[in-house]
Amino acid sequence: MAKKSAKKRVPAPAADEASDVAHPALDKIAGLLALMYVKTVDDKEAAALRLDAIGFTSREISSLLDVNENFVRVARHRKKKK
Repeated sequence: MAKKSAKKRVPAPAADEASDVAHPALDKIAGLLALMYVKTVDDKEAAALRLDAIGFTSREISSLLDVNENFVRVARHRKKKK
């Protein structure tokens, strides 16, 4: 009689690991809310700093405001300098 091969079970991800999975719909909603938050700001540098204060990354801010990532880094540096 041949042995049956046991299937290996993959453990379910922990609660904190499950939040690391990308959700495109949530990313779009976050982007829209961010744009609504900075729509009254005319200066892109001020808008970038506001989004930075919320916790967006340089890459996310640059894609939302249609600027280069370096622009966001320079804005942060100028803010620290003041």
